[in-house]
Amino acid sequence: MELMNRIILIIEKIIAAIGKTAAWAIIPLMLIMVFEVVTRRILNHPTLWTFETSTQLYGFHFMILGAYTLQLGRHISVDIVVERFTKRTRAILDILLYLVFFFPFIIVLLIESTAFARESWRILETSFSVFAPPIYPIKTMIPLTALLLLLQGICMFYRKFIFVVKGVEL
Repeated sequence: MELMNRIILIIEKIIAAIGKTAAWAIIPLMLIMVFEVVTRRILNHPTLWTFETSTQLYGFHFMILGAYTLQLGRHISVDIVVERFTKRTRAILDILLYLVFFFPFIIVLLIESTAFARESWRILETSFSVFAPPIYPIKTMIPLTALLLLLQGICMFYRKFIFVVKGVEL
């Protein structure tokens, strides 16, 4: 039991470190967007690379922070009904929802996106634009995101399970 608690803490520390580091991607994204606005509107000289670069950077930022957002409990939820339940009842409901919806979806996402990314790497896929940056690295973020979400989901599930069984919050 103590070993599992340590593993959960290590996984969550890694996810938090990834999340806190990846959150800084918003700075270069903002700088690229400001650069594009200045070059397009003020200098009347738009660039080819800013749209695709900002799209990929935003995709990275959005996806890689999913597990950290789950860890912080910041994903959107409608809890009008559940907020009236006891903490234990909410934990039981969360466990059921993880088993029925979350884990099956994330596992399928992980399997399918791994094949998707693998194929992209096999052909060294690039975008169809004139700029034509490689897109296989950003496609790799999809299975990586699914893996991080799966790991964080396991951590959340474990915490809820221990709370229901032992009444102890980790």
